[in-house]
Amino acid sequence: MKRRGGVRWIAVIAAVMVLLTNAIPSLAMDISPETMATGGATEWYEPRGLNIVDLVGAVPDSYLTGSILSYTPGYGIVRYRSGQRNGDTVVITADVYPRYVVDGAWTGTMFGCLGQPARIDQFGSVSPATTVRLYNGATEVTRQATLYSYVPSGLNKPVRNPQQSEWENQYRYWESSLLSSRFTTEGALILPGNMGCEVIISGKNYSQLTAVYTLNSPVAVNVEVLSTESFTFHSYLGVGYAGLIQPLVNQLSARFSDRHERFQLHIPENADYLWLNFPAMPVDMYTQFAGNPTSNVGRPTGGTYRMNTSQGLSVDHVSSMGLPLRGHWKDMDLANGTVYLPYMEGASMAAPEYFVPAGVEYNPCMIQGNCSAALLDQIYNTSMNMQAVYLKVTRLSCGLQQVSLRMVGPSWQPTMVSGVVEGAERTMNLDMKVMDALAEPGSFSPTGAGPFAYFVYLPLVTRNLCEVPSDSTCTDGPCGWLTSDGRMVDFVP
Repeated sequence: MKRRGGVRWIAVIAAVMVLLTNAIPSLAMDISPETMATGGATEWYEPRGLNIVDLVGAVPDSYLTGSILSYTPGYGIVRYRSGQRNGDTVVITADVYPRYVVDGAWTGTMFGCLGQPARIDQFGSVSPATTVRLYNGATEVTRQATLYSYVPSGLNKPVRNPQQSEWENQYRYWESSLLSSRFTTEGALILPGNMGCEVIISGKNYSQLTAVYTLNSPVAVNVEVLSTESFTFHSYLGVGYAGLIQPLVNQLSARFSDRHERFQLHIPENADYLWLNFPAMPVDMYTQFAGNPTSNVGRPTGGTYRMNTSQGLSVDHVSSMGLPLRGHWKDMDLANGTVYLPYMEGASMAAPEYFVPAGVEYNPCMIQGNCSAALLDQIYNTSMNMQAVYLKVTRLSCGLQQVSLRMVGPSWQPTMVSGVVEGAERTMNLDMKVMDALAEPGSFSPTGAGPFAYFVYLPLVTRNLCEVPSDSTCTDGPCGWLTSDGRMVDFVP
């Protein structure tokens, strides 16, 4: 469990204030084609988790409902409710649990989306471009979402190592500046392909929203459920940054011994991916805004779970995503000085590192350090359930690229290409064209072209006319199969 800070959110709030007070035009960007990376070596990329988009329609909702699809301190969680696929069209309904911000006269609600950001040593997960409608109960509030930022999808590399990510409280990958929202002619919010995003609603304090995402994503893989396995686990007690509830952890540590439960996985033959559906933690100990440092503590959040191998614990995972069963990288804290984190095979699972278990409501004593003995006993004795879903993934698309996989370590530094960090965003112009094609008439157009200038829809005659390529030998560690938008959809050990 790694340290979480608040510097990132202060910077975001400052940027919001600039946008609101100076009326910056729509889509003002802090980069230009001249400042973008021009390419460079593409011999490896970091592994990425299988996104929910590639499971909907293949994996029954009974295995997926309640899964935490994305989690970032300061932006809350997005939990899967239901989904369906009709051809290439995917519709996902999710429960969004935002975070509320107070900064002087400005207040607002912030939340994420279907992509999971790669923060510190965490896996990221890439979502295709979507449109989304937002509801507060039965009332639609989509148009209130006026600002967003995002980590672009694509075949991108990190711009900072995991240690820098932790110290600077930034993602490992380049993130856009705050952008003014774009909407379709029907009023849906347009979100570009991303490895995480932040959506901002000014002047509102929403504790829960419903989001309905719609996207076009051709089937890249077939995902089959082979079996499931359920586990009962308890709260975590041990080393790690406890944030606002450190006083509670001090009480627990004085009363109980440390624990971090492990579970042996009974993996069926031919399974190659794992989806872990685990509950939300009822206490957000990491979100501390300067203007309201404790007002989000009682909101549900995610937490760290890791794989356990003979070589030690893996990197952190904080949301549900398809994880390759034979693809693990060593936790950065156990790999000091490494340029690339060591690759590990074979694993059991370490329980989510929840200081407060699901089923125990937040109590102000948790940040004051004066909880009763009865509450301390309840926290330590309450059990939680999680389900491991074992998956078999079979590639169907012939438009995939096999690449070598590495995860950057604490000593890694980005390559400079033409004076620019190699991993810097290279697909933003394309994202803007796609968004321009979807956006309502009269909105900002960087090309001057009208809406629907980039797509011509023709009748579907047939598909899969090409031969799906077979695995090539991976000579330098494991490999992954990536889509053109950067989703990793298969793994080769």
